[in-house]
Amino acid sequence: MRNKVLICLILAIISQVIPLAYAEKSNDKGIDKLIVGTTAQVSDINIKDIGFGNIRWELIDCGLVKFNSAGDIVPALAKTWDTDDLKKWTFHLRDDAFWHDGTPVTAKDIQFTIDYARKTNPSSGSLYADVQSVEVPDDRTVVIDLTNPDYNFLTTIEVMSPLPEHIFENVEDPSKFNDKEATIGCGPYVFESFDKAAGILTLKAFDKFWNGTPAIDTIEFKLFKNPDAMMLALQKGEIDVTYTYGKGIEYFYVPQLLKTDDIEIMQEKDGSITGVLWINTAKEPYDNKDFRHALSYAINYDELKDLFTAGYGTIPDAGFITDGMLYHTDTRELSYDVNHSKSLLDGAGFIDIDGDDIREASDGAKLEPELLVSSSSPDRIRAAEMLEKYFEDVGIGIKIKTVDTNTFGNTMDIEKTFDMALSGTTVWGMIMGAGYGSGYIDTRYYGWSMVDDPKYQSIVDRLKLTQDKDERKELAAEIQEYYSEELPQIALYSMDVIQPINTKYEGWEYNVVYGLMNYDTLFNLHEA
Repeated sequence: MRNKVLICLILAIISQVIPLAYAEKSNDKGIDKLIVGTTAQVSDINIKDIGFGNIRWELIDCGLVKFNSAGDIVPALAKTWDTDDLKKWTFHLRDDAFWHDGTPVTAKDIQFTIDYARKTNPSSGSLYADVQSVEVPDDRTVVIDLTNPDYNFLTTIEVMSPLPEHIFENVEDPSKFNDKEATIGCGPYVFESFDKAAGILTLKAFDKFWNGTPAIDTIEFKLFKNPDAMMLALQKGEIDVTYTYGKGIEYFYVPQLLKTDDIEIMQEKDGSITGVLWINTAKEPYDNKDFRHALSYAINYDELKDLFTAGYGTIPDAGFITDGMLYHTDTRELSYDVNHSKSLLDGAGFIDIDGDDIREASDGAKLEPELLVSSSSPDRIRAAEMLEKYFEDVGIGIKIKTVDTNTFGNTMDIEKTFDMALSGTTVWGMIMGAGYGSGYIDTRYYGWSMVDDPKYQSIVDRLKLTQDKDERKELAAEIQEYYSEELPQIALYSMDVIQPINTKYEGWEYNVVYGLMNYDTLFNLHEA
């Protein structure tokens, strides 16, 4: 199925015109209100809030381009685009797009969005570092000139959330701008209210959206502090469906849900990785390749897969890229070998000098790295505890640090103060930058692995430059071999997306990037 998301993603990018590939509203029944359960942690309604941002990205905002359910780039605010050299990209905007206050969306808004992000968002370089200039010859034309040609630019720019210049031009600190005006977007839904005490976020269909009015009139997000409470609410019929950006539900909820009337399970492959041990290679001793390999041999991958996927998952190899993604290459299998791990640590100079079962570095400092994990996923916390046990067996004293989603994101994206971290990937994260996970790894993007090795960045740059399929295949193999040899991060396990759906409604569509809450669902869902 669509598990080859990477897939075609770039094959269509250079097309001069790509037909719209998600449908307009096609039913007359419509749905008055859909109640969606989520464990997203929404603190406030400003554009810097990560939990709110993931919801507004798909529903309230609308970028230049989008992914359809097959993983292809299709038009959104930009009706068409063209480029002759992969360096200068010209976007031709539609003339029927409006902000939620009725003001027309113009090319100047796109220019402002990029400039404003560079001014107020320290991590904006992940999207706009290569943007040399943005010109607006007229209200419907945006010309983005890059420093270097970029074959994958549409994939990277897809995540843009345009901002209305007339609202944000005088906002100095967007993290403190929590007025209702801060929620004005140009997407299919308008923000209506956020009851923080009750944990209810309400959106209404936008009747001036360029693709027509969505089929669901009101979407109410009910925020849950933990997935157990959310699943119980689903079983009781208190919510219609669950949604979390970039992931489904944990496997152990499936048996009980299958006993619940009106609930069925969708199982999808999407090319992301559920569990990744991120290593800050810019810090000692994590910059030591032998140390990283020692970590890899200390991990019991089969046990993690059995515990956390229950038959729904696989173990990626050392090359990091999952099977089924475009130009996947078989590399070394990740294996569990405690004795080899200990031997590598001994050889790297990490010895237990004082006999307390914790190794010391050559300067006498205890080998006790901090492992950062988000509190939003109980399974990840349990997986962190398993890693703590594995590493203790080879003389490494892990200290688990559990933080909320916003703190996790700021630490990984901006502060870069972590030693190691446990998280997963999203599909978009795997395909942005030059693709093949480079957005997570290269310091010029989000750079969770903090790799600034010229050898690696040369592969990334060549991937961005070439359109030749044979050369791209060779470079894809080369980047996977680099991951296998250097191990800047370790893929632990990958699980299929498990998404419950409510059979009272028909028209559910799973999107490899956005999950269940995508345009095909929003515009076609109807009562069964």
